[in-house]
Amino acid sequence: MSSTNVAIIGSNGFIGRHLTNFLSLKNNIQVHLFGRSSESIFDRSSFNYKKINLLNSIQNAEYFKNIDIIYYLVSETIPANSWENPLIDVEKNLIPFLTFAECISKLNVKKIVYLSSAGTVYGTTHKKVDENYNKNPFSPYGITKLAIENFLMYYEKKHKINCDIYRISNVYGEGQDTTKGLGLINTFLEKSIVDHKIKIFGDGNNLRNYIYVKDVAQLLGLSLTADVNTSETYNLSSNDTLTINQIVDLIKTTVSEPFQVEYVDKRESDNTTIDLDNTKILKAVTNFNFTPIKQGMTETYNFIKNNFLWRK
Repeated sequence: MSSTNVAIIGSNGFIGRHLTNFLSLKNNIQVHLFGRSSESIFDRSSFNYKKINLLNSIQNAEYFKNIDIIYYLVSETIPANSWENPLIDVEKNLIPFLTFAECISKLNVKKIVYLSSAGTVYGTTHKKVDENYNKNPFSPYGITKLAIENFLMYYEKKHKINCDIYRISNVYGEGQDTTKGLGLINTFLEKSIVDHKIKIFGDGNNLRNYIYVKDVAQLLGLSLTADVNTSETYNLSSNDTLTINQIVDLIKTTVSEPFQVEYVDKRESDNTTIDLDNTKILKAVTNFNFTPIKQGMTETYNFIKNNFLWRK
């Protein structure tokens, strides 16, 4: 049986690393890794890794000429910095994606798997929302994410490149780089350990969904078992939808260090409420059980204690 050539763009990133580990255990999958760094964090003898420039179409045409499925995990911005400078999202995310998509549209790529953002493309919601709910992004970050989703529909129609879009909720877990400004649970755990203080923007009643990164990697694998000739959009979320104050209460039962909670002014770029319906993705997978948030939080805390105490 011939193998499927799968590319992961952003393989050195938080989700990319866990996805690479998950896919490496699969039979008949040949994994090809790409990233901005000169070196891969993985053993060079185990994976084929290349540094990629998404704007270099000549080089990328050679890199992806035999690739069947691409996981596109790249994002250069976060909601907070694009809020202050909307052009950065167009320059750093939209233009590189379109340049890359134009390049591979001339190849034999069968599917692009794209990580979108559930917390920003829907905007603020006041009920549980499924994939067909109105999209009302108010931040440049979410607007760009939704624009890329729509361009994927364009490439499907014009060039017959199918796509799976995963609108992901708030991910946490081992190895997240919180210096980029993302990762509420990881940030709170680190701050409780090192600074003994957690800072909350607003009153702590913002409602969000939280999902463990190893569950994310497993659910993203759905695109390798589904029909490559179809396109789907999923809310990639768990059953854990909690306020920030509830997250703090869980952290208090997880860490051994005492810490204080400081409330500061809310940020305009933050979404106050997002409650996701994950019915569709759970129907598409069989015998899947989410990692309980207390268990995932404990695993993350232990990892941080053993690996990241250098952060100040």
